[in-house]
Amino acid sequence: MIIKSSKHRRRKFRYLANYILSDKGRSDENETFTIYHNLYKSDLNGVVQQFEENDQYRRKRKNGVVLFHEILSFSKENKQHLRLETLEDIAHKLIELRGKDALCLVKPHIHNENVHMHFMFSANEFHSSKGLRLGNKEFRQIRMDMEQYQNDHYPELSQSIVYLNRWQKNRLLEVDQAKVSDKEYQVKKRTGKPSQKEVVSQKLQDCYLDSTSRDDFFRRILEAGFELYTYRNKVNGILFKGRKFRFRTLNITDNQMALLEKNAPRIEELKKIMKQKKEGKDKVQGLDR
Repeated sequence: MIIKSSKHRRRKFRYLANYILSDKGRSDENETFTIYHNLYKSDLNGVVQQFEENDQYRRKRKNGVVLFHEILSFSKENKQHLRLETLEDIAHKLIELRGKDALCLVKPHIHNENVHMHFMFSANEFHSSKGLRLGNKEFRQIRMDMEQYQNDHYPELSQSIVYLNRWQKNRLLEVDQAKVSDKEYQVKKRTGKPSQKEVVSQKLQDCYLDSTSRDDFFRRILEAGFELYTYRNKVNGILFKGRKFRFRTLNITDNQMALLEKNAPRIEELKKIMKQKKEGKDKVQGLDR
């Protein structure tokens, strides 16, 4: 699964709630579900009213976050396995980990090629000034925990594994880093400094861990100041200070490169969803702050 989070700093309760509930007019309660967590009214006006009332308890800060919008997306290859019961269970798990004491409106959008769920979280807990904000480290852990839960309870959704693959990439790197040549070891022992190859390898691994596709990896390499070199029409490594380094010698194996391609199509699908959502937001600039 892919979990994306966006922050709203304006009081767009009605716009976002309507967007989630209507699903562009395709929503049919007979073939879907809606979760009204800590909400006692289920109509659009009632939901908006409750979010507005709860917002009165929020500590007011300049440019403060008013609500969070999260999208949980699955691979289109797993669409046939995504029963409503499965989606609802996973949604409740994210609420439990992300903000069980906040207001939350949830609805799956099942008509897209890649099924996804929208979560509208209040920025503060129910009738409390306590905020819902999470640091990057905590949010990364929630993503990992959610994916582990999916892996344990719904192994048939194997095509939707993303963040555990990142952990796998780390493990592959740790194993390969142990394979340092004797020549490099002697240089490091004599000078007390890492060899040029080790420095380049570490920078390349940083690019690799943050990449979502092969093209994204190559782009990050260029931004880091390296050049790419090709052999037989295939990018084989990098050029650095006149030296050629093959990816394999820098501990980036063919298997690791293959991992980059596994989730690239789904990243693009989610970008399209986020773009459509942004285009919709641009049309409601007149909403109250």
